[in-house]
Amino acid sequence: MKHKVIALIFVLILLTIFAAGCNVFTTGSSSQFPEELGEIPDGERAKVTWVYDGDTVEVELGGREYRVRYIGVDTPEIDQPYYNEASRANFDMVKNKNVILVRDVSDMDQYDRLLRYVYLTDGTMVNAELLRNGYGRTINIAPDLSHEAYFAELQAEAKREERGLWALEENKNLPDGCVTCTKNAYDCKDFATQRQAQACFDACMDLVGEDVHHLDGGGDGVVCESLR
Repeated sequence: MKHKVIALIFVLILLTIFAAGCNVFTTGSSSQFPEELGEIPDGERAKVTWVYDGDTVEVELGGREYRVRYIGVDTPEIDQPYYNEASRANFDMVKNKNVILVRDVSDMDQYDRLLRYVYLTDGTMVNAELLRNGYGRTINIAPDLSHEAYFAELQAEAKREERGLWALEENKNLPDGCVTCTKNAYDCKDFATQRQAQACFDACMDLVGEDVHHLDGGGDGVVCESLR
């Protein structure tokens, strides 16, 4: 009889935990990198005080000002098509807003900017929304690749629906990481892999008939061999 009572109490405890919505097997990783709207991530609480462009902001964090570069998304520069639209979209989403900053692996880039996924307090990931609506392209730089596959899906959707910069004729056939063929905008360090640099070179050769970014230093059609 005693053993039955103990077993009954144990079952009741498990049912109580289940009814309360607790998941005793949940780790911190799923809440650190949520991808669905409404999931609030673990991270640093900050306030956006300035918007520089489509993928860089300044925040107040712990009484100090920091510049933050969004991970995984690259929006047009000031002299490139769709710069104004991307900057405005970012401004509308985050200016003077409280946000949550989530780190991947790296803390800062070579320009001393914090590298972060940026979330609104309702769980919206700003990086993802920019890609979803065609305001920027994916940029995959190791080791910060936790959302690489997710971001690729969002970009593919934006391209398919011709949203934002993907509606521009000159962008429809350009590979990832290659925003323009109208001016010299890149060198080899701007690409994550040789394959990515080669794809940009080949696309621009087809589009404008020249090595506009001067990537082919050897003149043999194989670019950025140092990335191999």
